[in-house]
Amino acid sequence: MANIILITGFLGAGKTTFMNSLIQAYEDKKIGLIVNEFGEVNIDGMTLRKEGILMEELSNGSIFCACIKSNFLNSLILLSEKDLEYVFIEASGLADPSSMPQILESIRPKTKSPYHYLGSVCIVDGESFLDLYDILPAFERQVQYSNGIIINKADLAGPSLIEETIDKIRSINERANITVTSYCDVDIFGLVGAIEEPERAGVESTNTVESRPKSFILRPTGPLPHSRAEEFLKEIGGSTFRIKGFIETEMGFYRVNGVGKRIRLEKVEEKPEEEILVVISSVGIRMMSILTTAIDKHLKTQLTIN
Repeated sequence: MANIILITGFLGAGKTTFMNSLIQAYEDKKIGLIVNEFGEVNIDGMTLRKEGILMEELSNGSIFCACIKSNFLNSLILLSEKDLEYVFIEASGLADPSSMPQILESIRPKTKSPYHYLGSVCIVDGESFLDLYDILPAFERQVQYSNGIIINKADLAGPSLIEETIDKIRSINERANITVTSYCDVDIFGLVGAIEEPERAGVESTNTVESRPKSFILRPTGPLPHSRAEEFLKEIGGSTFRIKGFIETEMGFYRVNGVGKRIRLEKVEEKPEEEILVVISSVGIRMMSILTTAIDKHLKTQLTIN
């Protein structure tokens, strides 16, 4: 029997950092990963891929939405045949996980070995949670259906904002264990050990094809001018939920990590598998016009929209 732990949290909150810690903590166990990326390209999969770990990558939608839900069910059924001890699932930042109990019940007759759902850990961005909470119903569901909550980026948020965030979370979920930290630096075994099997009955997810935000793929045609790339990202950031990916500039290779207007370029030593940017719009299809204008202004033909 494999234990399942679901990892949720808004775009850029720190889920992938936490998943890396999980993998390291359980390196002596037989584990499987399911990594869900809302965009067409799985950037997190590139980051988490490690030798000897079974990983299913699901892109272009939420695993709780009809758009790719069948792929999620098939991945769970496939991993049930691998004699694993743990399966860690990183959901998309826009995922509404409230239907997880029904999903596991629906596949029970088809699994070779049954799953034991330990529960969900939600990573909350302590700096931006209160600003973004009202944007999508999924954010409330992520907190509501969690058994453990990590309030991350405490170093950026400050004590008063963290207290406000805790109060808001407690108004949504009074039972979950709350940990406040930075860089998702937590006692993994203590956190997992404190998770109790969820008592709350699942409900239908709010993730639907109609409600999904628009995503766009940008591909560099070669190395980008560093300063112009920064200007481009700054200009489009306010119209996005999330920007992530890898680019090359004259200064080397960089991982782009952005939540709204907060965008960081982090230098990486190794060449990435693919130089690409995934942009998730907060303004719908109007993002196409914003991207086209910003590319023409800063990068001309050096960046293309797919």
